[in-house]
Amino acid sequence: MQFSSLFKMARHFVWIAPVLLGIVFVAAGVFMMIEGQDAKNEVRDAIEAENIITAEDASIPNVQVNSADTAKAQADVIEQHYLNITGGKTYSELDRNDPLRETALAAANLRTSLNLAVMGFRVSDLVIGMGAFMIAIGAAFILFISPAVYYSAVVAGSQSGSEGAGSES
Repeated sequence: MQFSSLFKMARHFVWIAPVLLGIVFVAAGVFMMIEGQDAKNEVRDAIEAENIITAEDASIPNVQVNSADTAKAQADVIEQHYLNITGGKTYSELDRNDPLRETALAAANLRTSLNLAVMGFRVSDLVIGMGAFMIAIGAAFILFISPAVYYSAVVAGSQSGSEGAGSES
Protein backbone atom coordinates (compact mmCIF):
# COMPACT_ATOMS: atom_id res chain seq x y z
CA MET A 1 0.00 0.00 0.00
CA GLN A 2 2.84 2.35 0.75
CA PHE A 3 4.41 1.51 -2.65
CA SER A 4 1.11 2.25 -4.39
CA SER A 5 0.79 5.70 -2.82
CA LEU A 6 4.45 6.44 -3.63
CA PHE A 7 3.82 5.40 -7.24
CA LYS A 8 0.76 7.66 -7.46
CA MET A 9 2.72 10.60 -6.08
CA ALA A 10 5.66 9.98 -8.46
CA ARG A 11 3.26 9.81 -11.40
CA HIS A 12 2.27 13.44 -10.78
CA PHE A 13 5.90 14.62 -10.99
CA VAL A 14 7.15 12.48 -13.91
CA TRP A 15 6.60 15.41 -16.30
CA ILE A 16 9.57 17.15 -14.68
CA ALA A 17 12.01 14.68 -16.28
CA PRO A 18 11.36 15.88 -19.87
CA VAL A 19 11.63 19.50 -18.69
CA LEU A 20 15.01 18.81 -17.08
CA LEU A 21 16.16 16.87 -20.14
CA GLY A 22 15.00 19.73 -22.36
CA ILE A 23 16.95 22.23 -20.28
CA VAL A 24 20.07 20.05 -20.59
CA PHE A 25 19.62 19.86 -24.38
CA VAL A 26 19.12 23.63 -24.67
CA ALA A 27 22.16 24.35 -22.50
CA ALA A 28 24.31 21.87 -24.45
CA GLY A 29 23.08 23.36 -27.73
CA VAL A 30 23.95 26.88 -26.65
CA PHE A 31 27.39 25.67 -25.52
CA MET A 32 27.97 23.94 -28.89
CA MET A 33 26.94 27.02 -30.84
CA ILE A 34 29.25 29.27 -28.82
CA GLU A 35 32.19 26.87 -29.12
CA GLY A 36 31.55 26.35 -32.84
CA GLN A 37 31.53 30.08 -33.46
CA ASP A 38 34.71 30.51 -31.38
CA ALA A 39 36.42 27.79 -33.44
CA LYS A 40 35.29 29.40 -36.68
CA ASN A 41 36.61 32.80 -35.56
CA GLU A 42 39.92 31.22 -34.55
CA VAL A 43 40.34 29.57 -37.97
CA ARG A 44 39.36 32.83 -39.72
CA ASP A 45 41.82 34.88 -37.64
CA ALA A 46 44.65 32.42 -38.33
CA ILE A 47 44.06 32.33 -42.08
CA GLU A 48 43.59 36.10 -42.30
CA ALA A 49 46.90 36.60 -40.47
CA GLU A 50 48.62 34.89 -43.41
CA ASN A 51 47.24 37.64 -45.69
CA ILE A 52 46.69 35.26 -48.62
CA ILE A 53 45.01 36.78 -51.68
CA THR A 54 43.42 34.39 -54.17
CA ALA A 55 45.03 34.17 -57.59
CA GLU A 56 43.59 36.01 -60.59
CA ASP A 57 42.60 32.72 -62.21
CA ALA A 58 40.99 31.25 -59.06
CA SER A 59 37.24 30.62 -59.03
CA ILE A 60 37.01 33.52 -56.54
CA PRO A 61 39.72 35.89 -57.83
CA ASN A 62 41.65 38.64 -56.04
CA VAL A 63 40.10 38.44 -52.55
CA GLN A 64 41.60 37.73 -49.16
CA VAL A 65 41.30 34.12 -48.03
CA ASN A 66 38.99 34.28 -45.00
CA SER A 67 36.36 31.59 -45.56
CA ALA A 68 36.01 27.97 -46.61
CA ASP A 69 35.10 28.99 -50.16
CA THR A 70 38.07 31.30 -50.67
CA ALA A 71 40.49 28.80 -49.09
CA LYS A 72 39.17 26.04 -51.37
CA ALA A 73 39.42 28.31 -54.43
CA GLN A 74 43.07 29.09 -53.66
CA ALA A 75 43.93 25.44 -52.92
CA ASP A 76 42.39 24.38 -56.23
CA VAL A 77 44.27 26.99 -58.24
CA ILE A 78 47.56 26.04 -56.56
CA GLU A 79 46.92 22.46 -57.62
CA GLN A 80 46.24 23.54 -61.22
CA HIS A 81 49.40 25.66 -61.31
CA TYR A 82 51.77 23.06 -59.94
CA LEU A 83 50.33 20.28 -62.11
CA ASN A 84 50.84 22.52 -65.16
CA ILE A 85 54.44 23.13 -64.09
CA THR A 86 55.19 19.45 -63.40
CA GLY A 87 53.43 18.12 -66.49
CA GLY A 88 50.57 16.64 -64.46
CA LYS A 89 52.82 14.77 -62.03
CA THR A 90 52.39 14.91 -58.27
CA TYR A 91 55.24 15.14 -55.77
CA SER A 92 55.43 11.37 -55.34
CA GLU A 93 55.41 10.77 -59.10
CA LEU A 94 58.39 13.04 -59.75
CA ASP A 95 61.90 11.57 -59.82
CA ARG A 96 63.89 12.23 -56.66
CA ASN A 97 66.41 14.30 -58.56
CA ASP A 98 63.81 16.33 -60.46
CA PRO A 99 64.20 20.04 -59.55
CA LEU A 100 60.41 20.44 -59.83
CA ARG A 101 59.99 18.18 -56.80
CA GLU A 102 60.63 21.16 -54.48
CA THR A 103 57.86 23.11 -56.23
CA ALA A 104 55.47 20.17 -55.92
CA LEU A 105 56.31 19.78 -52.23
CA ALA A 106 55.74 23.48 -51.51
CA ALA A 107 52.44 23.34 -53.41
CA ALA A 108 51.36 20.24 -51.47
CA ASN A 109 52.17 21.98 -48.17
CA LEU A 110 50.23 25.10 -49.15
CA ARG A 111 47.25 23.06 -50.35
CA THR A 112 47.26 20.99 -47.16
CA SER A 113 47.21 24.13 -45.01
CA LEU A 114 44.40 25.68 -47.04
CA ASN A 115 42.40 22.44 -47.00
CA LEU A 116 42.82 22.23 -43.21
CA ALA A 117 41.31 25.71 -43.01
CA VAL A 118 38.43 24.53 -45.21
CA MET A 119 37.90 21.57 -42.88
CA GLY A 120 38.09 23.83 -39.82
CA PHE A 121 35.42 26.14 -41.23
CA ARG A 122 33.15 23.25 -42.18
CA VAL A 123 33.51 21.37 -38.89
CA SER A 124 32.77 24.54 -36.93
CA ASP A 125 29.67 25.08 -39.10
CA LEU A 126 28.64 21.50 -38.35
CA VAL A 127 29.05 22.08 -34.60
CA ILE A 128 26.99 25.27 -34.81
CA GLY A 129 24.28 23.41 -36.73
CA MET A 130 24.26 20.53 -34.24
CA GLY A 131 23.95 23.06 -31.43
CA ALA A 132 20.91 24.61 -33.11
CA PHE A 133 19.44 21.12 -33.56
CA MET A 134 19.99 20.33 -29.87
CA ILE A 135 18.25 23.58 -28.90
CA ALA A 136 15.29 22.59 -31.08
CA ILE A 137 15.17 19.12 -29.48
CA GLY A 138 15.34 20.65 -25.99
CA ALA A 139 12.57 23.10 -26.83
CA ALA A 140 10.45 20.21 -28.14
CA PHE A 141 10.95 18.31 -24.89
CA ILE A 142 9.95 21.36 -22.84
CA LEU A 143 7.05 22.53 -25.02
CA PHE A 144 5.57 19.25 -26.26
CA ILE A 145 6.84 16.14 -24.47
CA SER A 146 6.54 17.50 -20.93
CA PRO A 147 2.89 18.64 -21.32
CA ALA A 148 2.04 15.31 -22.98
CA VAL A 149 3.58 13.38 -20.09
CA TYR A 150 1.77 15.60 -17.59
CA TYR A 151 -1.56 15.12 -19.38
CA SER A 152 -0.97 11.35 -19.54
CA ALA A 153 -0.32 11.28 -15.79
CA VAL A 154 -3.53 13.26 -15.15
CA VAL A 155 -5.56 10.92 -17.37
CA ALA A 156 -3.98 7.84 -15.76
CA GLY A 157 -4.69 9.29 -12.33
CA SER A 158 -8.31 9.99 -13.15
CA GLN A 159 -8.81 6.52 -14.63
CA SER A 160 -7.19 4.78 -11.69
CA GLY A 161 -9.30 6.92 -9.35
CA SER A 162 -12.52 5.90 -11.13
CA GLU A 163 -11.49 2.24 -11.19
CA GLY A 164 -10.71 2.35 -7.50
CA ALA A 165 -14.09 4.01 -6.80
CA GLY A 166 -15.90 1.39 -8.87
CA SER A 167 -14.25 -1.54 -7.09
CA GLU A 168 -15.05 -0.09 -3.66
CA SER A 169 -18.77 0.07 -4.25
